[in-house]
Amino acid sequence: MAVLPPEATFKDFVSYTESLRGPMEPVALEELWEWRKKLLGIRFDTGRGFRTQLPVSEQHLTREERGRKAEAEAKAAGRNIERLPDKAYF
Repeated sequence: MAVLPPEATFKDFVSYTESLRGPMEPVALEELWEWRKKLLGIRFDTGRGFRTQLPVSEQHLTREERGRKAEAEAKAAGRNIERLPDKAYF
């Protein structure tokens, strides 16, 4: 087994870990098991939920591209747009 699957039990984890590192104390194995559970609980925010709220034509665009598109649409509508610098301080 190359990598331990996320749904592995503690018994599977112990046998996998000892096959890689050799015999270990139960306390060390329990600490590693707790770290493993914490690491498996990490989720990354990719912005997918926010993008579903956008119009279909803008869901694939980055924030910068959406800004440029909104600016172009405003200029096409005859509005005078002055962009702030990317790092504006108020």
